[in-house]
Amino acid sequence: METAVDVHNVNTAGSPRSAEGVAGVRRGQLRVGDIMSTDVVMAALDDTISSAVKRMSEHYVSCLVVMNDGRVAGILTEKDLLKGVGGRNRAFHALRVSDQMSSAVKLISPDASIVEAGRIMETNRIRRLPVVQDGQLVGIVTQTDITRGLISLTPLRCVADIMTRRVTAVAADATIAEAARVMSSCNISCLIVMIRGEVAGILSEKDVLRRVVAVHKDPTQTRVTDIMSFPVVAVPRTFSVLSASKKMETMRLHRLVVMEDKKVYGILTQTDIMRAIQNAFETTESQRRVLAAELTDLVHATIRELEKIRAFLEGQTDPSSDGSASPGAAKPSDGQGDRNTAGVL
Repeated sequence: METAVDVHNVNTAGSPRSAEGVAGVRRGQLRVGDIMSTDVVMAALDDTISSAVKRMSEHYVSCLVVMNDGRVAGILTEKDLLKGVGGRNRAFHALRVSDQMSSAVKLISPDASIVEAGRIMETNRIRRLPVVQDGQLVGIVTQTDITRGLISLTPLRCVADIMTRRVTAVAADATIAEAARVMSSCNISCLIVMIRGEVAGILSEKDVLRRVVAVHKDPTQTRVTDIMSFPVVAVPRTFSVLSASKKMETMRLHRLVVMEDKKVYGILTQTDIMRAIQNAFETTESQRRVLAAELTDLVHATIRELEKIRAFLEGQTDPSSDGSASPGAAKPSDGQGDRNTAGVL
């Protein structure tokens, strides 16, 4: 049975919040609910893998949230599907979503900070989190959302400082099944395609799903060169992280090849950018907390010194402290004063 509704809009306020809207939120208050997408593409447990991949392609998404009785039952990602492509099950297209999905889904509240969301993604090596409030699905937050939310709040560097330097390559004449097994075993989302020692293209999870699985091609008979993406979108090592992020978002890419004079130096992914931004953000916040603590200590020390000074001054003006008269007390009478009094009498 297929799901009756493909896209579930869970919030009429819009999806996602614009960059200008995010920038207007103070850093300490930036929450998942401010940046999440509310248009969630879903699937049912008994949908076929074939229909699920078709839905992902139609809506240009990298995952489906799997629902059962109005609750999140799992998530089906490109990585989950890639494992099936790398296997030897020729009936893979006919499998059910429940057979291939990840059921131990990490969920997050819309009130959680985006730093916390990024930390969960980093720890669990995932790229999206369903957002749930009171047990109900209200949205989904991805690496792209978090990157967009944080990128204007933290200092950025050039891509050479944060890129992944270890690049895995594959021959153009390798089969898609072979390439999928390499990607799954190395836990990576793309391969550089080489022809005669030069970069010819790039093969991503999305290429495999859209150009093989979605059109029912046999991965054991399809070659990498038949479906790879080319020409490669490359940037130099000195390219800024901010510019790279904007380029990815504009071109709807998840990665860029860092290359100069036909030599590959690394791969820059959204994961690399998010990790760098999050680390910079956390460093800035840590420094802010240290400065705030030092300022608090300084204020307290100043207050203690002022109290000591006040106590000293009060001691100087108290007649009982040393038997001397206070500055405002009446002076003892001298002889002249006594005579003036006597004259009046």
